[in-house]
Amino acid sequence: MSIGATVERCATWRIAVAALVGVVACVVGLAWRQARLAGLDLLDSRGWYTPREAAALFDALDRLDASARVVYATTALTIDMVFPASYGLLFAILLFWLFRGGAPLYLLPLALALADALENITIAALALSHDGTSSPLAWLAAVFTLVKTVLGVATLAVTCVGGMRRLWVRIRHVR
Repeated sequence: MSIGATVERCATWRIAVAALVGVVACVVGLAWRQARLAGLDLLDSRGWYTPREAAALFDALDRLDASARVVYATTALTIDMVFPASYGLLFAILLFWLFRGGAPLYLLPLALALADALENITIAALALSHDGTSSPLAWLAAVFTLVKTVLGVATLAVTCVGGMRRLWVRIRHVR
């Protein structure tokens, strides 16, 4: 089955609401993680970072407490894996509805979710393997973070344009 056919099959209100509930639950979980990790500027919330900056974060987590890096890694592989699946599906459905019959713009949030998932895996690997030194793996994680950031902006922009276009058509149709 093609990606388009799968998105079309998932483009129901019931699945959209379930995805929204997943997004909200993950936001609550990620807010808990942020509070648990003392509000540190985590890698996945940055647009870019170097291996030295990543190592500095892991050192700061180690100074926070003995389990802070494990909490970061565990949540990256649990809550923060459900989050891109939820928002990726939700935005794919929205873009499918907004641009029905047009360009397959629903692929943007799916690519975004993939970049986010790959970022989470590499960040977890970095957190669990941190030995006090910089790791070249951080470059790969930073690339995934940058791609996620760019695709996130593109997804939001396309969603806004689609929503405004839909609103414009409705306003003009009412006249």
